[in-house]
Amino acid sequence: MVDPLEHVLTLLSVEGMVGVPLHAGGRWAVAFSGRLDIRCEAVVEGACWVTAEGRDEPLRAEQGDCYLVVGRRHYRLCSDLETPAVSANAVYRDPDGTRRPHPRVGTGHDTTLVGAGFTFDVHAAPLLLGVLPPVVHIPAESGDAAALRATIILLGTEVGGDRLGRAAMLNRLSAVVLLQALRAYAEAGGAATSGWLGASLDPQIGAALRAMHADLAYPWSVPELAGIARMSRSTFSLRFKEVVGASPADYVLRVRMHTAARALRESGRTVASIAAGVGYGSESAFSVAFKRVMGRSPGRHRVLGAPRDIGPAWAS
Repeated sequence: MVDPLEHVLTLLSVEGMVGVPLHAGGRWAVAFSGRLDIRCEAVVEGACWVTAEGRDEPLRAEQGDCYLVVGRRHYRLCSDLETPAVSANAVYRDPDGTRRPHPRVGTGHDTTLVGAGFTFDVHAAPLLLGVLPPVVHIPAESGDAAALRATIILLGTEVGGDRLGRAAMLNRLSAVVLLQALRAYAEAGGAATSGWLGASLDPQIGAALRAMHADLAYPWSVPELAGIARMSRSTFSLRFKEVVGASPADYVLRVRMHTAARALRESGRTVASIAAGVGYGSESAFSVAFKRVMGRSPGRHRVLGAPRDIGPAWAS
């Protein structure tokens, strides 16, 4: 069986970017314009407030806590909620655009934040972002926070050095950070976590999800999936839509099309071969389904690829 989280992450074409530690002190506030799909950060020392578009209440992040800001939304980190914010570009970049190796804000030093950011394929991003809240809080007392924090700190150490294998280390560590953070969020909420991420932890619905992800070319039927879940057909259909947010047919269609989109971008396989790989014997039927989900034909998707809009100053 295939882990749905692992499969979705492969479809996202994740690009990780590691930030240098931010040292802050006194009264301070930094405003981020939100150029990342997810930013994951740890409070190594001190504490700060996190406010973000789409979240009604500010989050107080204490020493040892980790948090994620989800989606390309504007957000703010600050010592208090009244201090006017300076832009992240002004903190992380010199006037000529050079990235500062030791960004600082405020006066003195009582707070240190270390983090990593991630961008995804623009078409596949909703698969993950759609099941996450605007801000995810992983408190220090949770079992996952310590491991996540340690990985983020190690990232911060690597980014400041020039040791052998640095780039490979940063790539692998950033991937681990994202996996740790998503696993911590999902397991903290259990099956109550929204969408497929929470549903994958449900013993019955999760079994059906793993089966679908393991063999997207198979013509899955509700009775077969209900059998895997050890539920009646009607109960399975209702429960699946309740926890996943889509019918089994709609869910597997969407995953098939995103899997095909990745193959179109990253392989030289023919459209007919890719169609067969996701369960379509007819190239024309596949093209119709692909355009319905992705908004453009397979051929056009292959030519245009997946546009990104991150800009040069990721910290902003």
